[in-house]
Amino acid sequence: MALERQHILTKQEKAVMHLVYSISEKNNGMCLLTPIEIFEQLPLDLEIREEDLWPILRNLEIDDYFDVTPSDRRGELVYAINMHQKGLAYARVEKSFRNNLAFKVGLTIGLALLSGIVALSLRLLFHALGIWK
Repeated sequence: MALERQHILTKQEKAVMHLVYSISEKNNGMCLLTPIEIFEQLPLDLEIREEDLWPILRNLEIDDYFDVTPSDRRGELVYAINMHQKGLAYARVEKSFRNNLAFKVGLTIGLALLSGIVALSLRLLFHALGIWK
């Protein structure tokens, strides 16, 4: 019952991917984002420097979540993003992974409790029969 192996995104990549997904989902898998718009919508506790944004977007592109093309709109840098199938399925895959992980943790705890109850029951049974001192 091993967890499915998948590319694990960093905290910064997850935040950027979640932002891009939520915006592009409303626009049929496409969006135009400026770096300022991205930084305005990212969580404040997340430390992403301006020079780290392009490598994060590029890594997500390499992982086949979307295509990103930097362009110029009236002298301002804009990222044109077109989601791929993997990017469009991002939220569903994340939810499935969390549910699967929660199930496996619950199963592990349940089986540990069950084995403790069985061990205690056997111990009480052996004490009652005089086999265990």
